[in-house]
Amino acid sequence: PHSSLTPPSLLPHSSLTPVLPCITSADSQLQIATLALFCQLQYRFPNMVVGIITRESIHQALMNGLTGEQILSFLRIHAHPQMKKNRPLIPPTVSDQIRLWERERDRLEFGEGVLYSDFYSARDFETVETYAKDLGVLLWSNTAKRLMVVTSGGHDEVRRFWRRQKSS
Repeated sequence: PHSSLTPPSLLPHSSLTPVLPCITSADSQLQIATLALFCQLQYRFPNMVVGIITRESIHQALMNGLTGEQILSFLRIHAHPQMKKNRPLIPPTVSDQIRLWERERDRLEFGEGVLYSDFYSARDFETVETYAKDLGVLLWSNTAKRLMVVTSGGHDEVRRFWRRQKSS
């Protein structure tokens, strides 16, 4: 099986993110299934599969345990003989985009937290925000909307502080 890639283009697609076309010869069901892990298959012909690599398809592949390098390796190994004449084999725009989509996912860190809202004044908000910062439990805050998120572990201490402040 062989695959051919062309540089990213803005094809009609719902998210207006780059869409990377991918055409692969279809000699093996296993390789079609592997391709489907990171490519949205569009058409299947007797000896060829046409699909697109999108941000969503790469994120789905990453959630299923693949890495950007594994995807690029698969594309290199199964490149069409005509593509193997190119240097580099995979256009930099394609490999760079796949790596960028992988880094997007790696930028986020998930954790539990408690949302604080409904502060009656900016002063109240700033007092609690400062306390949470000083404790090192503030995860996020938005002064304009008077919202903040503190770690689950810091919640009890911040809540006790806030109650003491309101009662004084």
